[in-house]
Amino acid sequence: MNVVITGAGLLTTLGIGRETAFRWLLSGQAGDGEIPSFDPVKYLGDKGLRHWDRTALLLGSGAQLALAEAGLGAGQSVYAPEELGVVIGSTHGSIQAIAEFDQESVKEGPQYVNPADFANTTINQPAGRVSMQFNMPGLNTTISTGLASALDALDYAAGMLERGRIGALLCGAALGKSPEINEGYTKAGRMIPPGAGAIPFSTGRRGPALAEGGAMFVLETAPAAAKRGAAPLARLSGYGCAFTTAADGVQEAVAAALASAQLPAQGVSCVIAFASGSPAVDLEEGHALRDLGIRAPVTAPKAATGDCLEASGAIGVAVAIEALRTGRIPPIARLSAVDPDFADLDLVRGQPRAAVLAHALVTARDPEGPCSAVIVSRAH
Repeated sequence: MNVVITGAGLLTTLGIGRETAFRWLLSGQAGDGEIPSFDPVKYLGDKGLRHWDRTALLLGSGAQLALAEAGLGAGQSVYAPEELGVVIGSTHGSIQAIAEFDQESVKEGPQYVNPADFANTTINQPAGRVSMQFNMPGLNTTISTGLASALDALDYAAGMLERGRIGALLCGAALGKSPEINEGYTKAGRMIPPGAGAIPFSTGRRGPALAEGGAMFVLETAPAAAKRGAAPLARLSGYGCAFTTAADGVQEAVAAALASAQLPAQGVSCVIAFASGSPAVDLEEGHALRDLGIRAPVTAPKAATGDCLEASGAIGVAVAIEALRTGRIPPIARLSAVDPDFADLDLVRGQPRAAVLAHALVTARDPEGPCSAVIVSRAH
């Protein structure tokens, strides 16, 4: 891959902004499921937001942060509007908006539903709103591959850039708080309340704890970024995927990502794991790292941020960027008693780990089949 990240906007339960959230991540503290003091007007202004749902507001705010850092904010003259586009990873779209629209239709009758609310019921509405907000009409795509959507969206975006289809792209994923998603996953036994049971790789883990959050990135080819004098934050150097419900899906995806990056297993400097406290998924990821011979330090941001479903992969990439830039790997929040099944993993616990980092592995796993992995490398 010859694609670099020139801007990043991160919103998590630990705070807003890449550096702020990472600082709290290094402290080992955990969020409570909701982004604190989130005011979209601060990032998007107070015009035209009435019909935006929570997920779209998070994406738009992350996009504003990313564009500002990349030097492509309002008034930029580097790219024409048709050279700019948006790629979003989304599986749940706007479940809360869909539920509210349906409830209103059933309760009051279809003729009384506000037609302006219908746009929120389509899975690509967040990408569309971001595109219109920032005048980026050149390409607009929503990738929906379960919990692997964010990483798959990054690969799709990189491909569009490398083929010369577009000049620069906003790419990422977000998940806004939603009682419908929370209730659905809890009833299905896929989520638990925040607490000791939601600590990845721990002896008492019982499942993930749902949270909101997301991350957006500005992607450009390395030559395009260099031409306009932009300083890349990091480079996308490899990607791999698999589709299987068998226990070797993560291993297959990671092996493909390493091959794509032409990187041996021992070349991985750190792992930003998708582990969430799920007994089965954590075990599969741990075995994949062991069997592939990856001995790098492992951290799991979900212990602190909570599980943001399809947005977790994007958050993992943002964490990888900061780890590479600062040479510090955050600890797995609150992890004390490690499951013996992970005794051969170098889990970062207690304090941040200082290290010389060149390549970070970021993973994503959906129990229904999709598995993806990306290699994020130091910019220089």
